[in-house]
Amino acid sequence: MSNGSKTLIVTGYDDRQGCGYVLSTGPDAAEGLPGGRPISHNGVTVLATPELAALLQDALDHRPTATLSWSGPRVPLTLDDTTILAWLTHDVGGVLTVKGSPAPRPRPHG
Repeated sequence: MSNGSKTLIVTGYDDRQGCGYVLSTGPDAAEGLPGGRPISHNGVTVLATPELAALLQDALDHRPTATLSWSGPRVPLTLDDTTILAWLTHDVGGVLTVKGSPAPRPRPHG
């Protein structure tokens, strides 16, 4: 994971689906989310509540990009902590809490 051995745990509420969600990453992800569904991509696995797992799998299969900030840019959707947190914040919405947040990404010059 991009944040070393830390575990990222995000909770939120998806207004479109009308349900809360939890996503957990890192080496101890499985311990932090009973009943979570694993989603793997490019050798990285995260654990998410069933509704969010379905949404994430659909995005990886059909719309594999994430917005890094409110004004962009769009980047390939990966399961590294920074990208998945940006996807949850800007594409899914409703992030309520973040435990073990990764360091912000440096902004590209240009």
